[in-house]
This record gives sequence, structure tokens and C-alpha cells, in this order.
Amino acid sequence: MLKVGFVGLGFISDEHVLGYIGNEDAKIVAAADIDKETALARLRKWNLPYDVALYTNLEDMLQQEELDLVEILTPHNLHCPMVLKAAEANVKNISVQKPMGLNLSEANRMIEACRVNGAKLRVYENVLFYPIYSKAKELIDDGLIGELLTIRSCTMVGIRGGIEWPSAWSASSWRGNLETAGSGPLIGDHGYHRFSLVRWFMERDFETVDCWIDSDTRLDAPAFIRAKFRTAPNESPKYAQIDFTFSPQMSIPSNFWLDDFVEIVGDKGIMWINQCDAAGNREMYKNFKMSSSPVFPPIAVFIDGRVDSYLADISLAERNWSTSFVASTRHFIKSIIEGEEPIYSGENAMEIKRYILASYLSAQERCEIRLDEITLEAEENGALQLITNFCNQ
Repeated sequence: MLKVGFVGLGFISDEHVLGYIGNEDAKIVAAADIDKETALARLRKWNLPYDVALYTNLEDMLQQEELDLVEILTPHNLHCPMVLKAAEANVKNISVQKPMGLNLSEANRMIEACRVNGAKLRVYENVLFYPIYSKAKELIDDGLIGELLTIRSCTMVGIRGGIEWPSAWSASSWRGNLETAGSGPLIGDHGYHRFSLVRWFMERDFETVDCWIDSDTRLDAPAFIRAKFRTAPNESPKYAQIDFTFSPQMSIPSNFWLDDFVEIVGDKGIMWINQCDAAGNREMYKNFKMSSSPVFPPIAVFIDGRVDSYLADISLAERNWSTSFVASTRHFIKSIIEGEEPIYSGENAMEIKRYILASYLSAQERCEIRLDEITLEAEENGALQLITNFCNQ
């Protein structure tokens, strides 16, 4: 059984723990967090049927425990140094939350440290394991809507007027600080999933990015990102649009937060994928009625002059975003046991980091950016300097 250590017991750890509860192949034996009281409360909440050794820093945990796997769930500026410490401490499997690091240099250092020390590095990406997206990918791979031409991902952000501003979006939050987050909370953080998703569906990388971000709001939104994919000589051109909207008077679906919708156009038909984060019976969205409405089936497809829906009978529990965390964690554990590569390696995650940097640079410089300009060498030469994350705090 793999011995697992958690680093950082913030709110996202509630999702990560789900893949370990009742898992016969892996067990959380240790956890580290600078806030001991919060960490204790989190462990009590999880109600694990065994004791977990608790530390206030990663160094002590690595020194005292023999770990097979470390889950790093800390602020973005801590990802690189913590991955380096875990790799140098001979931890052979390291999972780190997205995005990978503050810049390409950090991403490269993490990849190299794991390579030198024989560690398997996985950057956590759960959305690709969301059951609705998995089914959509299966339908696409079967040729249901033909050759893909365009894909649009729309993230709808809402905060009902008069309520408290979400802490993750506040001026004091590390998520909104360029130095600690490396980018902004929407395009650079949540957007990681959206870039990852369109790349996965299209099965190719970006060639160019053109981005506009409103600089007069408290978020890096509204924002509209247009991308052209690389194509082979005989292929049709392929494009993506990734939107982040912001509706100050709209509750999605409780007092704050967001949801995602996807439209994919093929040469034979169109597919719509309704919801992701707020779907199902997730507790924080318990008052949201969209998931149970026949107007928003998980997947709708227009083809041959008719409209068909898929997974309309899926349970609200299975439609819950949390199921993607369970599947992602179990996939990584399986890859460790069977000696396979994880679905999101450090190299793949570094590619998504390039998309994020290209988007901010495009908006900052007000021009289209070619992805072949976004390189480690260019960054080291000072050509890829972000001066703002467009959060007008």
C-alpha cells in the first residue's frame, strides 16, 4: 500500500481526500500545514478510520516519514520549492496542484529535479476525468460530430450584489497577487482547466493566441481568448475561444462562484456540454436547479437535423464535480502501481502554462502571440515579463 503525505490542508484538500477514502492501494499517513488548528479540524472532518501524523512544515514530514507519494496543495508560489524538496528527499511520486508554478523556469526546474531523482511528477488535472467530459470525448472519438472545427468554453462568474466578496477574489488573497499566484484567479488558475480541456478535445497544441481582458474590474474578467490550433497540411483550420464572463448581479448558483459550458462544432454536427463545477448535488450548490432541468441535459447534440441528449438519466451524485477528483486520484495511483505515465505529466502542464502566459502577454501587449515565442529561453532573457494580472484591486 502506498504511503501518502498531504501538504496544505486548505479547502481543496476536501476534494483530494475523496480518492483515498476506502482506497485499498493508498493510505494518507501524514499531513503538513502551517495552521495546526485548521489542519486538525480538517482531519476530524474527514473522519479517517486511522491516525494521521500531523506536522507544521514539509521538511519535518519528509524527515520523519517514509512516503511513496506526496500531494502538494499549497499556494502557487510554494509549488516549485516543495516539489524540489520532495524529489530531493527521494519521494518517488509527486502530485502538485495546478498551475505548475509561477513561470516556465519554475516548471522546468520541477521537471528536471524529478528526472534527476527518479520521481514521477504529476500536475493535478481532475476536469479531464469528469464523467460528462469523458462521455463527450468518447462520442467525439467515435466520430459522432465528425472532424472538429471549433470549440468554445464559457466560464460564467456571478456574485449577487450586496454579499461579501469571495475571499479567493479579495485583494488580500494570494490568488489575486501576481507575485504569489503568477497570474490571475480566473485565466491563470481556473483557466488552467479550460485550456487543458480544449487541448484534450482537439488533441493538438495552440499555434497563436489573441486575448482581451478588461482591466477595470476586480477580476481578470471579462476576458475573451481566441486561439488557433496547429494543423497538418490537409486538415481544416481549427480554433478555440475561451470566455470568462462576470455578472455582478447573478448568483451562480448560491451567493457566488462560477460554472462552465462548452460548445464543440464538427463538420457533421454540434455538441453542447452543460455545466461542470456547479453540476450535480455538490453541497455548496445545493440550491441550484440547473442540473435537474431537462433544458440543460449533460450533453446535447445536433446532427442530421435532429437533437439528441446523452446521459440524461445520470444521477446527481455522479454528475457532481467531485467525482472527477476521485477518478483523477485513482488514475494516478493506478499509474504508479502499474508503472505507467500519468495523464498529466510535468511536460504537459508546462505546455498549459505557456498558453496562460501567452494570454496575459497578448492582453498586456495588445497583439497576437505566437506560441513559439513563449519559450524558456525568452523568459530567461526577460522577454516574457507579466506586469499585471488585470485584477484592479
